[in-house]
This record gives sequence, structure tokens and C-alpha cells, in this order.
Amino acid sequence: MANNSAIVSVIEKITEINGTPCKKTLQKIVFLIEAKHVNLGCDYGIHFYGPYSADLDFAVRELCDEGVLKIDYTPMDHKISVINRSAVSSYSNDTVNEVVSSFAKETPSELELIATALYVFICSKDKDKIKAGVKKLKGTKYPDSRIDAAVNKLIENGYIAA
Repeated sequence: MANNSAIVSVIEKITEINGTPCKKTLQKIVFLIEAKHVNLGCDYGIHFYGPYSADLDFAVRELCDEGVLKIDYTPMDHKISVINRSAVSSYSNDTVNEVVSSFAKETPSELELIATALYVFICSKDKDKIKAGVKKLKGTKYPDSRIDAAVNKLIENGYIAA
């Protein structure tokens, strides 16, 4: 079961840094938080757009039903905003803050690449297999240079040893 207070806090922190997040942005940032061993109650598997958690998706829909969150549907994305913060308890975690600060300004596409690269690394335990794994999952969507940049960002942020 997802930690609803933490999810609301993550959405608020992303919003402070880069405006209202879309569903893809939230999915990927929560994956990056979970990968830092902060349990937000969201199990992940691989999906068309990279790592995806049905637990997180359910929590967002549940929080919408409770009047805590609102999803604005547009032709390009689904923006998630907090509309009633007082309905959930406060949540604070330094690692969560660090991850959000490091990744909130990335585009949803870039987060998809970064999270997919990390997912491949977690599964393979081999940095040298990331590029081939990303290409297997994403085809030609991302050139080698972008995959290399994503791996470097993961190294810089302590997910992968140099």
C-alpha cells in the first residue's frame, strides 16, 4: 500500500521546483526515490514508458476520489496537483527531497530514459549492459549519447558506482 502522505509531499515538491507534474514524471521520480531504498509502498515493473507502479497509480486515483489531488487531463498529458493538503498528514524525508531536487527539472521523456536505464541496471547488476538493455526496451527512441548522459546522471546521483 502506497504512503499517501509521501506521494502528496513528492507532488508538492516537484510543483515547487518545476510546476505541476504529469503522471509520467511522478511515476519516474517515485521509482528513483524507491531505488534509494525509501519505501513509499510502490512496487515497480517495466511498462511501455519505463518503470511503472500500479500501486502509485491506484494511490493517485484514490487521493483524487478523496479530494486531495486533482488530475487535469490534456491532449498531451495528465497533470496532477494537490488541492487539499490538510486531508493527509505531513511527510518529510531528506532522501526524497534530494531525489526530487536532482530530477524534478528533467522532462518526462528524459525521466523515462533515466528510470529505464536504472531499471536495466537493477535487473542486470552490470553497468556495461545498460545501453543494450535500454535499446532492447526502447528501440531507437534514444541515441547512444542520451543513454550515456542518463547513465552519467545516475552515477552522479549515487545510483551506480563509477
